[in-house]
Amino acid sequence: MSVRVWLLGRPRIADAGGQPRLPRGQKSWALLARVALAERPLARAELAAELFCDADDPLGALRWCLADLRRSCDNPGMLRGDPVSMADDSVWLDVWALRDGSLPAAEISGMLLDGVEPRNCPSFSIWLMMARARLQARSLEELRQAVLRMLAAGDAEAAVTVAGRAAVSDPLDEGAQELFLRALVASGHAARATVHLALCEATFAREGLVPSPALRAAAVVPAAAPRTGLRASVVAKSLLRAGTAALDAGSADAGIETLRRAAEEAERASDAALQAEVLQTLGTALVHSVRGFDGEGAVVLHRALEIARTAGHSQVIAELLRELAFVDVQAGRHALATRALEEATASAGSADNAVLTAGILAMRGMNEADQGRHDVAASLLAESARLAAADGRPRQEAWSTGVMARSFLLAGQPDSALAAADLSIGICERERWNAFLPWPQALRAHCLAAAGACDQAREEAEQAFALACQLGDPCWEGIAGRALALLALQAGDGAAATEWITDARRRCDRVSDRYVWVSGFVGLAQLEIAASQRPDLVLPLARRLYADAVRTDLPEFIAWALVHQAEAGDEASAPLARTLARQVTNPALHARAASLTGGRP
Repeated sequence: MSVRVWLLGRPRIADAGGQPRLPRGQKSWALLARVALAERPLARAELAAELFCDADDPLGALRWCLADLRRSCDNPGMLRGDPVSMADDSVWLDVWALRDGSLPAAEISGMLLDGVEPRNCPSFSIWLMMARARLQARSLEELRQAVLRMLAAGDAEAAVTVAGRAAVSDPLDEGAQELFLRALVASGHAARATVHLALCEATFAREGLVPSPALRAAAVVPAAAPRTGLRASVVAKSLLRAGTAALDAGSADAGIETLRRAAEEAERASDAALQAEVLQTLGTALVHSVRGFDGEGAVVLHRALEIARTAGHSQVIAELLRELAFVDVQAGRHALATRALEEATASAGSADNAVLTAGILAMRGMNEADQGRHDVAASLLAESARLAAADGRPRQEAWSTGVMARSFLLAGQPDSALAAADLSIGICERERWNAFLPWPQALRAHCLAAAGACDQAREEAEQAFALACQLGDPCWEGIAGRALALLALQAGDGAAATEWITDARRRCDRVSDRYVWVSGFVGLAQLEIAASQRPDLVLPLARRLYADAVRTDLPEFIAWALVHQAEAGDEASAPLARTLARQVTNPALHARAASLTGGRP
């Protein structure tokens, strides 16, 4: 590839000798970005309508810009045909490298097409706003991944530099600030960490936000545990057993603190296998047993992964990657989750381990479902449940069937959704697995409400909500509260519906490491209730859902937000809403998007 193209920051093109070769106008840059980042090949008529609708000859203007780009890239074969083809092997683009994870952290910076703002093309402007937000989120994801790798490898000083760039780029991203604080502490800059924490707290206070305990904990230098005189390996194993027992008994805080001490002793013992086991147990506990500590959990799991890779323990590698994928899916980092799951599948290889395979398939299904591909998700989750059932792993079966119920519900298959939810509930009750039970109960309530069985639905939703509150799980509280809000609306009590959905949103968003899909699902219901009760709130709520969904890579909710914006009078949203709706498995969304009249047919 002799030509390199940078679209992040101030766009530029350089030939093999590094000499700049610039297009003649902003529309050329816009056209290049639109084709390079398109989810599907774009017809010339589509591009002309988006970018040159005000021209006397839109197709002629398009041809001129395509020729301008071919000249700038010194490649007469690119950007030909109808639909227009990029000719992928002809140039190197930074946005492609960012997308596949090959762009070095030092080169990740800047907003897409910084300084380029084409006029009189509203549909393109909406696409550009979305693309900028998506690439900003991808940039932060890759910077975060680079920091985690550096910390795991013991290169804390390099981690400080990269984490600092991520923290500066979004001062209100608590995850980025937490990771920067952890890098500062790991590199011995405790005073800088204290100062930065104070700055974070002041910034958050100005926005009415309260920092989480995890953020404050990240700035604290851990106190060294007193030495016992026993061999470190003996102490580590004893603490590992004690910490695991505490977790099993439901004492999450005590168990995690004990496991932290076990990790210190395992590091002193210089026993790689023991250290990996302790870190894996601690990281998994941080991710699953307490809310707000996914950041610390990810750091710990990456350290365990580094040790496992060095030792060549393929099964442990696969298990750790599955856990890291779970963290990324919950946070909406789906590209990173996909990458981790691909490596986990390869690491698991041909090992006869149905439990591990079922777990990886379950995470793949969850990842696909969050991106709206419910047909693919249901297939993966069904296979996960089958393997779990055959191997006598009821909790995995309950989890996979419970998540599968969501995909059936949104794919317009309520009977299958109800059957899956019932199966998951039955297993949870037999296993006394209350920690997961509210999820299938809330989904069952949604299914019953859709079928008109409102009394049954209300009883199921109330049970789910009560148990979720007892557990203190923000996501379960949110999705159960959503069901109760929609039931109130269905009963004609708009005031109760508004009260329930506002409370559900507050509950599910009260922790920084919430499951972003649930937050979006609740946000969509809030938007739907507003459409019937407070039409004046539709546009601001739709724009909030749109911004949140773009940042967390939730195409289904992006499309719904655009549908509501178009229905509220923002006609420029209609074409993109129709395009995005076709990419997800949701018949209700397809029908609403197809009915829009705004924009180009």
